[in-house]
Amino acid sequence: MEVQEKVADYIQNSGIKQSFIVERTGLNKDIVSAILNKKRKMSADEYELFCKALNKTPNDFMDVGE
Repeated sequence: MEVQEKVADYIQNSGIKQSFIVERTGLNKDIVSAILNKKRKMSADEYELFCKALNKTPNDFMDVGE
């Protein structure tokens, strides 16, 4: 599973609303929607913003050491 897919699944399974992500990241709602619906790839900078918004580290969504 790709990192972006893991982030999207985490957000969905946690009941987090896209509006929360928009507010916490400062990203445009259309960009957040496209990322979460896998219509657009997430950049490294955007990934960092998502992790901060979710209070997670980048490694939390990566298969580090496998």
